[in-house]
Amino acid sequence: MQAAPSALPAPDRVLDTSGTLCPWPIVETARAVKAMADGAVLLVVATDAGIATDMPMWCKATRHEHLATWRDGPAWKSLVRKRARRP
Repeated sequence: MQAAPSALPAPDRVLDTSGTLCPWPIVETARAVKAMADGAVLLVVATDAGIATDMPMWCKATRHEHLATWRDGPAWKSLVRKRARRP
């Protein structure tokens, strides 16, 4: 089993999307991030390998910060930091 990359922040919230397929991990991520404070970090756990490409693309499109995505046994994990809103 692969450990989380070092020097990454601890998540403020964990979202487990295991067992769902695209687009649901991203749909649930968007819903969770919307409810979080600016700068908060979300850990998304997924079993759909598509998250490895979908999460970085979603973060780029929404301007949230993609911190990392890695494989952890049968699961994929992604860390996302919610961007701060502009005043």
